[in-house]
Parts: sequence; structure tokens; C-alpha cells
Amino acid sequence: MGIGMVQSGYGVFLNKQTTEVERKRKNAYGTERSRDEKDKTAECMEFLRGKSEEILEKLRTGETEVSYPIGAEFYTEKEWDKLLKKFDDIQEDVRQKMEERFRKLEEKEEEKRVAEG
Repeated sequence: MGIGMVQSGYGVFLNKQTTEVERKRKNAYGTERSRDEKDKTAECMEFLRGKSEEILEKLRTGETEVSYPIGAEFYTEKEWDKLLKKFDDIQEDVRQKMEERFRKLEEKEEEKRVAEG
């Protein structure tokens, strides 16, 4: 057996480079890949490459939290909780001001009744 030679399962000595090329050309069933399979494989590899670059960019910028589309915006769970807390605080403030306003109106009406009566 020479340098770079391998023995196939059938006892035939082949050049190692030839077997690597043949292995890459064949699919899992041992048959030649069609052009569609090659195109599909290249497309899948390109998709995976793009996704891996996207993930690396998110890791570099610190955007590792999952974000959800809400309306025209995307919010992480932390951002959404913060937004809801602000909204609740504003709503509570408005409720208190409305209660105070109604209380003052009632006091004025009571003063009118006392003054008339």
C-alpha cells in the first residue's frame, strides 16, 4: 500500500484524495448527488452561516434576550416589564388626580348647598 492510499471496503486500494472527493459527491445513500441537492445544501449552508453571524453580532452587542413583536416595536421581557411599570405608575397618578378633583368638586357643591340653605 502506497502513501496516501486507502483500502476500500472491497479490498481495492484507492488514492485517499479520490475517496474524499467521491465521499463529498455522494449523499447518505451512496448515490451521486443531483444538482438540486447541491443547490439545496449550498442554500442551507448559506442560511446557517447568516444565522450564526446574526447570533455573533447579538452576542457582541449584548442583545441576548429574546424579543417579542408588540405592535410596531420589539420588546424584551425586561423592557416590557419596565414599560408596564411606567404605565401602571402613570395610571395610578391619573387616578389619584381624578379622585382629588372629584373630592374638590364635591366640597364646592357642599359649600354651595350650605350657603343656599
